[in-house]
Amino acid sequence: MVAVPPDEQRAPRAPMSPRTLVGIATLSLGSFLVGAMLTVVIPVLPNIARDMGGGGSGSDVAVAVQMLIAMPMLGLVLGGFGAGFLFRHFQPRTVFLGGLVAYGLIGVSGYGLSLPLLVGSRLLIGIVAAVIAAASTALVGERVPEAMRPRVLGWSVAGAAALGIVAMIASGRIADAYGWHSSFLLFPVIAGLMFALVATCSAPSAQGPRETNAQGRDWRGLAALWPVFAFVILVNMTAFTTNSQSSFLLAEIGIDSAQGRAQMMGINQALIFVTAILFPVARRLIGMGLLPFAILAIIGGGLLLFARAQDMAAAAIGLALLGIGNGLLFPYQSNLLLQRARPDLRGQAAGLVVSCQFLADAINPLVLGPVIILFGLRTAITWVGLLTLAGCIVALVSGLRSKSTPAPAGVA
Repeated sequence: MVAVPPDEQRAPRAPMSPRTLVGIATLSLGSFLVGAMLTVVIPVLPNIARDMGGGGSGSDVAVAVQMLIAMPMLGLVLGGFGAGFLFRHFQPRTVFLGGLVAYGLIGVSGYGLSLPLLVGSRLLIGIVAAVIAAASTALVGERVPEAMRPRVLGWSVAGAAALGIVAMIASGRIADAYGWHSSFLLFPVIAGLMFALVATCSAPSAQGPRETNAQGRDWRGLAALWPVFAFVILVNMTAFTTNSQSSFLLAEIGIDSAQGRAQMMGINQALIFVTAILFPVARRLIGMGLLPFAILAIIGGGLLLFARAQDMAAAAIGLALLGIGNGLLFPYQSNLLLQRARPDLRGQAAGLVVSCQFLADAINPLVLGPVIILFGLRTAITWVGLLTLAGCIVALVSGLRSKSTPAPAGVA
């Protein structure tokens, strides 16, 4: 399915000042803003449910509160489809900066909103986060040489995971001390710091060739990327179970405080951090063709172990495995997109990948909600794990076939 790329070559590097490096690093952190949109809220979901008079993980109130996760997922889908329009009219860095302003303003509004308005604001912040994430991917393609992209993408996912741990723990502590509404004050702080770094440490995007209206309608060029879009949808439908259900299972095990749940879920983020740094090594040792098999096998095993966990130790091991799988998945799908997409279509293709990823993420809690009510939380997670392992068999066959088929000349 995916041609095996040659091993990374050491390429001559133009010297970069510390200021330029900080700018590129910040521009590559679009995935952190998507993650923070979730990690700030996930630890406090049970707190919100209790405030509303909800019971356990299978209660109607708890399932309704999960709309605070499903709505930004829907927003990410809509924003990904709309990102292509912005890239035909504005440079990626301009889109990135404008998105940061909107992200901070919409995020902080959650501090004082009633639940219906809070749900609406979560839809809007999802749209904005999708645009930022697409701009970030396009900026990596624009400013980072191809030979360095796997390393930069790995470090960007690692940085997003590390910052996600900080945001998650901070949200839990703030919620325990001042109430869950106060956690939403983190959004303008995050957006303001990143805006300052991008504005002072990066140059405007070059006024080079951009997507014109005609190029923006090149559906044939986008349709050629269908294997990328299909992979992103199928794998993220399973991988998002960690985010949508982990806080409820941890509460069921007996971890009652938001801070305690945040610290446990920080294990997942820590393994994403470590694994993403090692992504170039995994890419060389396993190959792009067999990486989908490895990703699905690790995620499936982690889900099964997490679903059966009766104590903190077993839950921690399950979360660690899920972190390893996600740490490979996120840079893999970005690297695959930048390999396959034409430079003039990267912005729009990145937007569609964001839409595909978060369409899958939005489906996850919507499908699992009724299953949880009917069969229980642990059974639902177990079924997802079994389906994931079934998918890894298909990925293994496809990967072995791609390794036995010579790549066309010039294909990386």
